[in-house]
Amino acid sequence: MANNLPVAPDAAQALAAATPVDRDRYADLLRLFSITMVALGHWVVALLTLHGAGPVSTSLPVMLTTWVWQVMALFFFVGGFAHARALRHRPPPGDFIRARVSRLLPPVVAMLAIWAGLAGALDVSGLATGQLAVGLHRITVPLWFLGVYLLIVLAAPTMMRLHLRFGLWRVAGALAVAAAAVDSVALGAGVPLVGYANLVFVWLAVHQLGFGYADGTLARGGRRLAAALALGGLAGTVLLVFGTSVYPVLMVGLPGNEVANSSPPTLALLTQSLFLVGLALLLRPAGTALANRPRTWFVVATGNTVIMTIFCWHLTACYLVQGALLLGSVHLPAADTPVWLLVLPGWLAACALVCVGLVAVFRRFERARPPASVGTGAAVVGVFAAAVGLFAVSGTGLDGLVGWRAETAAGGLPSAWLALGLVAAGVALLRGRRRLGSRP
Repeated sequence: MANNLPVAPDAAQALAAATPVDRDRYADLLRLFSITMVALGHWVVALLTLHGAGPVSTSLPVMLTTWVWQVMALFFFVGGFAHARALRHRPPPGDFIRARVSRLLPPVVAMLAIWAGLAGALDVSGLATGQLAVGLHRITVPLWFLGVYLLIVLAAPTMMRLHLRFGLWRVAGALAVAAAAVDSVALGAGVPLVGYANLVFVWLAVHQLGFGYADGTLARGGRRLAAALALGGLAGTVLLVFGTSVYPVLMVGLPGNEVANSSPPTLALLTQSLFLVGLALLLRPAGTALANRPRTWFVVATGNTVIMTIFCWHLTACYLVQGALLLGSVHLPAADTPVWLLVLPGWLAACALVCVGLVAVFRRFERARPPASVGTGAAVVGVFAAAVGLFAVSGTGLDGLVGWRAETAAGGLPSAWLALGLVAAGVALLRGRRRLGSRP
């Protein structure tokens, strides 16, 4: 199928020839695959939310499918690989941090600015009610991922030093033990807030596996190690979910069944992540062969230049499709009706088409920015502020930005404004001083 992609042969061949021979194309393929699965998953959940899920969200076979399409682990795994490659030349921490976030933050800042303006206008006009209010509240939900990922970026230099000193399995094992300890308090002792510590421990453990992929540790284990990770991870997940009464089946929440291992992450999500990483390693030969095809590589390489743009605007695409349906007074069937599976492909295709248009408009925010001089302290504080702000706004949403209907924090200010202020302050710190000769 890849050879039938509508790509100009000359362009595909030229890009393939220009790609460095040491480029791990499979890692890029995994990154694009994971963001595509995130978008598809959110579009399916949106369809279930807007048009009715029925008993689908509590059906065991459907719940088990989340063990496959909860793929955030692959993103953190590839992130660990990319960070390890960037750290091999031992750049100053400030330079490393600034380089890693230079493409992450501009797309999300543009998205937040546009949506905050729209939310304020809708609130002032009195239109921010019903589905519009729900949409404004949920548009920022996926940003939790970026908040956590920024914290991982801050930790990467330290985690690399630990990796070099103690090795992959000791560090990853220690993080897994920490995740289990958190679960024992959060789930066993009934202190759920403690569970949010696993946003760091679980995803750092997966990120550490990316270090092992980068230095060849996982490759040296061959298919036997890959199979052990896949089968061991799957067995561990089955044991935790069905052998205890503590862990839910879902790896991501569904409408009408929101209790899942992902919010906050649990040890069961970590074992599911091991399963996915092992499966990805088993598929590496076939995936590498696929990515080496010129036309496939053209799509993969081009897609990787707009990863964050896709992430930031894929929910907006879904909202625009739903808005068109509302304007046309079109109501789609619920998931428990026989024709739902016939409607699903059309819904996904419409969302994808609109998303492509939005990416074409906003992709310029993901272009590399001129280098700036940023001290390590300013870089750390800036990224930390932006991370906390993004994680906070993912929970508060953007509904009620104007007026007294918003959630308020200390001082009576809407919580969303405080979160947005943290993001803005962090970005301002990261701008630093432009080097002489760079364009404004």
